[in-house]
Amino acid sequence: MTDIQHLFERTRRFPRGWHVIDEIDLVPLVREHVRAERLCARLERCADALPELPDADEVAELAEELAAHALQQTPREAELLEAMFGVQADPLGEALLAHIRARHVTSAVQAQDLLAALRPLGADRQPCAATLGYMLRCFFDGCRSAIAFEELAIRTLADRRLTPGARMLLDSRLQASCRAA
Repeated sequence: MTDIQHLFERTRRFPRGWHVIDEIDLVPLVREHVRAERLCARLERCADALPELPDADEVAELAEELAAHALQQTPREAELLEAMFGVQADPLGEALLAHIRARHVTSAVQAQDLLAALRPLGADRQPCAATLGYMLRCFFDGCRSAIAFEELAIRTLADRRLTPGARMLLDSRLQASCRAA
């Protein structure tokens, strides 16, 4: 059973999202966040090295990761949040989830824009280093901010439904985000 199937099964047993959220329920989401953070770190190193452009192999790897982020990771995160929270009855919950959904769309669009800028590398066309640096920084700053917001929103929305292990996982991730900023 996949992580998402497991979460959906738990949600079916506890309708309207009123089940307890355990650490194991958050692992798929945290895994997606760690994957995104690694991508952000690679892109930041690329931006720091500008105007030196990455070699063709590095560009191909970055393009593959960006495509996976835009086409797979963002929808998986949305499915996990839907399974945990469904439709929120309270306005704060719905506003937080709507903001997260909007940031998912923004992240996916920025990833696609970066793909379009990176793909011509190695050809006779080179992107402007300043523009590429700006795009890279917008992506990884926005992505990191979205991850922190999402984890804080989960902490807020799930509040009493979190087991001590789940609460500790989110708290340690949020503390690490604050230290890194």
